[in-house]
Amino acid sequence: MKTINSILIIASLILGISTSYAQEFTYDVKQANQVFVKNFSGGISIEETTGTQLIIETGKFEKRPERADGLKSLYGSGAEDNTGIGLQVEMNGSVIEIVGASKQAEDAYYTFKVPKGINFKLDYRSPFANDDVKVKNFSSELEVSILNPGITLENVTGPVILNLTNGDINIDFGTVNQSSPISLHATNGIIDISLPANTPADIAMSTINGEIFTNFDIDFDKKEKDGLSYIGGGQKINGTINGGGVDIKLKTINDNIYLRKK
Repeated sequence: MKTINSILIIASLILGISTSYAQEFTYDVKQANQVFVKNFSGGISIEETTGTQLIIETGKFEKRPERADGLKSLYGSGAEDNTGIGLQVEMNGSVIEIVGASKQAEDAYYTFKVPKGINFKLDYRSPFANDDVKVKNFSSELEVSILNPGITLENVTGPVILNLTNGDINIDFGTVNQSSPISLHATNGIIDISLPANTPADIAMSTINGEIFTNFDIDFDKKEKDGLSYIGGGQKINGTINGGGVDIKLKTINDNIYLRKK
């Protein structure tokens, strides 16, 4: 009996290995200037790569059943999996649009390797999305909207536009692109960003129910009325660092802001 059980266990392991495997999908960016991911709830990380191929990697993705040979997969949103990894990828003008196209995609984890110079936009407002978004080594424009999870960015340059409802924003800037503004909004989350010490910027920070902390020397904007200097009311601060430069706006309602010099 033990021998039979052992055989069944081994067989199930072999079956698992044969039906669940890592996959990769590549797509030529051609004349595209942006990748836009939407209608998506799987886990996601984003990083920059060289070359002209958008690379999407995922692991533990089940193979199509043999019975589905010759058939196409249908999904509730109307999207059709044309990648073999549960996503629909289509070119719309100069934008590569990517949407979830299978039940598996709702729970899978994807890594998007985006060619340098291609911007990335993510609509991650699905109530079923639970994994924090991770971005590293990215130098193009990044625009992200999130409902519940948070986001962590490492070694990015901006421009960055983030709108979060319930998650935290954590960013470690490598350098700061001076050509376009940075805007970070978190309704119920912390904003914690680190900037190189020599970053020139015009800073606007505000929170209603939280505190603001920094180790930068900020030159506050001052307005005078009847000979008195006015800096700001409540937790709203405007000023410059290192003489001023790119606009950086940090806004949260119900938590703290941390602006760090590194």
